[in-house]
Amino acid sequence: MVDVFISYSRDNKARVAQIAQAVSVAGYDVWWDAELPPHRSYGDVITEKIGSAKAAIVVWSHQSAQSEWVRAEADVARNQKKLVQTAIDDVMPPLPFNQIQFAELADWNGEPDHRGWRKVLMSLEELCGREAALAGAAPEPPRPAPNNRQAQPGARKPSILPWALLGVAVIAVALLAWKLLQPTSEPVAASAPTETAASAENVEAAPASATSNPAEAFTLAAVIDDPDGFTNIRAGQGTHTPIVGKVLEGEKFLTYKQPGQWWRVRKADGTTGYMFRKYIRLVEGGVVSASEGYEGKLDGPVVIADSSTRELTPADVAPLTKQQARLARNEIFARKGLRFKDPELREVFGRYAWYKPTSDVVELSPIEKANVALLKSVEDAAQ
Repeated sequence: MVDVFISYSRDNKARVAQIAQAVSVAGYDVWWDAELPPHRSYGDVITEKIGSAKAAIVVWSHQSAQSEWVRAEADVARNQKKLVQTAIDDVMPPLPFNQIQFAELADWNGEPDHRGWRKVLMSLEELCGREAALAGAAPEPPRPAPNNRQAQPGARKPSILPWALLGVAVIAVALLAWKLLQPTSEPVAASAPTETAASAENVEAAPASATSNPAEAFTLAAVIDDPDGFTNIRAGQGTHTPIVGKVLEGEKFLTYKQPGQWWRVRKADGTTGYMFRKYIRLVEGGVVSASEGYEGKLDGPVVIADSSTRELTPADVAPLTKQQARLARNEIFARKGLRFKDPELREVFGRYAWYKPTSDVVELSPIEKANVALLKSVEDAAQ
């Protein structure tokens, strides 16, 4: 199995050789029909190689756009969702491939930071499931020269006792630190909850904390500021982590203020992950409403997914900031369809497809009442 299959016109063989070399240098196994075995039929080999490849680069040119073979190969790649389109002259890909984005490589001469080539590498990274290398594999570090001296008779062997004692000390310190970091089992004192909507706070909210916590309140609207026209959302903080989604130019998404160069973001379809802070531009004014142009409705929880069905513990709410605890508490009322008087709460919950404001008074279950009281105690403690 190869990583990348390249489809092209033989008239462009020299140019395609440059692309194949660059793909190989980037760390991918590449196949193009310059490697066609003489004893195999062209059609059989091409079908086999496209099917087994993780990505298929189609090199469009005036010549390849007229080739039935290239069109057929591009169609197979498109149907298998592995098509990566490039153009090496001013040609527009033929129908129906002109409806799909392509990377312009007409002025590319092997530069690793070329905009079109960066798009190719990003597509290969997503399809092949790993990060492309900017250069060839790093050379293996030199091995130390073997020591050919014979052991002297009667020479004393080094004792392993100091290392053993050091290992025991490290384990003991680690166990002590683990024990100290465990959450306390004492319950947080909470006042008895009120019966209905009176427990839903409708006062002006405190600003969200700048720290990143497991329970997140996505309250800031943003768009991307990326010259490529799109930015990847990744599973973790770094380009080495898998891509879980994309944000296109002009598409709005949500985030919150965080430290570091990677921020957690959430798209309208619920996709959540990390984006490089450099490419995030907050919408002026911070929070915008759906009526002001937020495209689509969010799914999933605002802060805690199961706060209406599971009694929360002090450990569940310990990481919450005051603002997050406030939103988590009012999230319970939002699920019941409470019509909020506070404009900020209406804006925040109005972004979610499940929020259906139907009543000014709602009834809570015993679990919900206990969770409202616990979350309220977190807010009060943070004042």
